[in-house]
Amino acid sequence: MAGKTVLILGGGWGGMALAYSLRGMLSSEHRVVVIEKNETFALCLSNLKIMTGGWNSPADAQRQMSKMSREGIEWVHEEALKIDPVTREVQTETQTLQGDYLVVALGASLNPGAVPGFDEAAHNLYEATGAHQLQKALKEFDGGKIAVVISRMPYRCPAAPFEASFLMDSMFRERGIREQVEITVYTPGPRPMAVAGPIVGDALLGMLAEREIGYGGDHVVSSIDPESRTMLFGDEEVSYDLLVGVPPHIAPQIVIDSGLTDSSGYIPTHPQSLEVLTDVENLETEYTGVYAIGDVTTITLLNMMPLPKAGVFAEAEARVVAQSIEASIAGKPGTLGYDGLGACHVDIGGGLAAFAGGNFYASPGPRITLEPPSARYHQEKEEYEQVLDAWFVR
Repeated sequence: MAGKTVLILGGGWGGMALAYSLRGMLSSEHRVVVIEKNETFALCLSNLKIMTGGWNSPADAQRQMSKMSREGIEWVHEEALKIDPVTREVQTETQTLQGDYLVVALGASLNPGAVPGFDEAAHNLYEATGAHQLQKALKEFDGGKIAVVISRMPYRCPAAPFEASFLMDSMFRERGIREQVEITVYTPGPRPMAVAGPIVGDALLGMLAEREIGYGGDHVVSSIDPESRTMLFGDEEVSYDLLVGVPPHIAPQIVIDSGLTDSSGYIPTHPQSLEVLTDVENLETEYTGVYAIGDVTTITLLNMMPLPKAGVFAEAEARVVAQSIEASIAGKPGTLGYDGLGACHVDIGGGLAAFAGGNFYASPGPRITLEPPSARYHQEKEEYEQVLDAWFVR
């Protein structure tokens, strides 16, 4: 049997998980090729550790992709310029690559320019450099108003801005200046993490209230003035002294140009097989061997809300696609479908974390529970990053 080629477009959480899994499952005559312009990888959750000073700089969180512990992965560190899902071709700056299988794992791009003033005013929590700047700003902050602004929905890692608020609360309590600091979270949604349902949302609202963190639901920021340090939410003007921002997210331009996106702005994807859909209503595709995983996808749940954008889903989807490709190469039907299960540890500071998890594919909507904060859940969150010790050689 002639060797097959699997092209993985994107080296984020999902792309790395897929490359690692496939290289361990396929024999050496089959190629696993990762197209990713960056040469380093870091988990998005690392930004919180940078923010709090657990890591001194963004470099502390980065791993060299070339040091992935499973040998035989081919790296193409070039920017992808064009995708042809029919021929499964990807055009880069210098070459055109063709695969027997193509997996789009490009994630969601950040689009801070969509909110006037965001770039100039906000510490961008979703960029490592922004988290590092925030680390410095928090060390110097001695009182005033801190605003945490979620610009638009959806955004990746839904718990992160709430974790940032809890962690800042804890940091200022340790410094003995919490009474001098006002922290408020502003979000377009009525409840935190609305897709998880009212039970989780109400529990998070209670946790925020317990720590005297304000919550401004149904607040869509229209512009920010860095000179006056004010934000506009429609006709309402809100002042701040320190601004922590989650920028609008958008599918990468190459994905939009390829025609793979739908009205959601992302790639419609089969909820079980993770195949790219061309007929969403009937869950059918015109493309053979083309998949999408992670934040670049949109999977509509039974309550008509999208599956959240989070690394835990990208990693689980990668395992499903890996087994599907392995079965296809072997000439067997795939047996594993994504089950919609997902979980998230929510760091609240002080060595404690809550735990949210359940079935996002449940009917009539996700059945998610939130377990109270504990030291055990915080330890589990810390240990989660050890997956990188298995993936990469230092």
